[in-house]
Amino acid sequence: MFENKLDTKNLINFCNETLDVSGKIALAHFRDVRDLTIKIDESPVTLADKQIEQVIRREIEKNYPNHNIVGEEFEVLNNESEYTWYIDPIDGTRSFVAGKNDFGTLIALVKNEEIIGGVIDCPALKERWISFERDVTTVNGDVIKCRKIDQLEYSVMATTSSHQFGMKKWRAYQSLEESVKVTTTGSDCYNYGLLASGYVDIVAEKLTAPHDYLPLVKVVEGSGGVMTDWDGNALSLDDKDVYVLASASKELHELALAKLKVK
Repeated sequence: MFENKLDTKNLINFCNETLDVSGKIALAHFRDVRDLTIKIDESPVTLADKQIEQVIRREIEKNYPNHNIVGEEFEVLNNESEYTWYIDPIDGTRSFVAGKNDFGTLIALVKNEEIIGGVIDCPALKERWISFERDVTTVNGDVIKCRKIDQLEYSVMATTSSHQFGMKKWRAYQSLEESVKVTTTGSDCYNYGLLASGYVDIVAEKLTAPHDYLPLVKVVEGSGGVMTDWDGNALSLDDKDVYVLASASKELHELALAKLKVK
């Protein structure tokens, strides 16, 4: 049991051990999805989503029994703790269903209002980003940093899909897209891992709920990047349908924000 062992080493070990198990579940269902259903909010869900969240919840309850849990597929577990775990069992369910390998499992640990840990695990790609220290993010155990860049015209930008933007946001996004060197679409949470690793410089998109973005914030910031909403505000613990911007540097972020403020 890891209870009362909230130091960095124990938290990382816990996440690695838990995600080794959940990753096997994801791969067992990958490209063999026969149980797809559509939720009330019109988002897809599979048996893999539910099984992965169940196993992560089980491990948290076993090792940190006093902690709160917020997941995508099941009810909130509120133990009135200062610690809350956030779980997105399969970020990129549409990609998962389509047989694309860049889906991932997201985990964040929050103490009161502070994100103290974030994980992006992409089991099909065998890449796992972890950040439980200030200014440190690793992928598969190796410390990584965002690319040092401060000019939009040399930047690589990613978005999962610009089709989700309303007309006003679409015009703002177009202003930014026209200013960068290359834009790529798709890839969900994998884009943020690529940003942390220095391959992507900007991610601009709309995310649904805290379990979608809290893990990403920690991974991005731990590698030297910046992540806010499109107005430059810090992301809160209860934002819904929020437009997020992640950038490889503070300078690049300010330039991108200026483009997104186009009326």
